[in-house]
Amino acid sequence: MRSLVIIVLLAVSCRAPEEAVPSDVLPRDRFKDILVEAQLIEARTNHELVVAHHSSIPSEQYYTDMFKEQGTTKEEFQRSFTFWSGRSADMKVIYEEVLVEISRRKDDQGQ
Repeated sequence: MRSLVIIVLLAVSCRAPEEAVPSDVLPRDRFKDILVEAQLIEARTNHELVVAHHSSIPSEQYYTDMFKEQGTTKEEFQRSFTFWSGRSADMKVIYEEVLVEISRRKDDQGQ
């Protein structure tokens, strides 16, 4: 039993410390919320292009409006995307949460 405790303590102490989120990077939950909106813009743009056959789609304006509404900038979002993408386990969970939120919104609209 004592050996097991020592092994567990060693394993925990050898883990890499959690990297702090830099001040110029969006916190995880805020990044996720903005990523949801960005995915919805991508879906809207694809719909307008493929289904509605619009020849001119103001996708840059959609993003500009979204960043303004979210109180952030394109640059801050890009820095945050780069940071969170470098943390693959976190990014996987974030994308799973994004999909859940988009599905929830879709279900809410269907009611």
